[in-house]
Amino acid sequence: MDQKVDRWLLRFELDAFLHAHVAGVVTLLPDHVRDDIVSDQSFRICDYEPGRGVVHVPMGMPGRNGGSRSVVLKRTLRRRPVEFVKYIIAHELAHAHLRNAGRWPGDDPERAADALAAEWGFPRPV
Repeated sequence: MDQKVDRWLLRFELDAFLHAHVAGVVTLLPDHVRDDIVSDQSFRICDYEPGRGVVHVPMGMPGRNGGSRSVVLKRTLRRRPVEFVKYIIAHELAHAHLRNAGRWPGDDPERAADALAAEWGFPRPV
């Protein structure tokens, strides 16, 4: 599975540090979640270096699957603790999996993403 995820991620041309951590998180997702994301041709993930003059991060338009399926990561994550990096990646993938909604009507999307990330083994660090 690791090679399949790694090959899938190559099309996004992520920073090497982020690529490795995204691959590690995606590999550990539940099968149905990983398959949902990896098989979605409209899913996008990119990274960028924030800084002066950075005002636009190129991403595709959301697909017709009912919501945004994009993840944008800051390269400044390279300077954060590894557990926080993994949590952020899992949290953002949870948003993509949930299509930026909650798990049920009225569920807060941020709490839902945190709950899924924790359920997948990536709790918010203290």
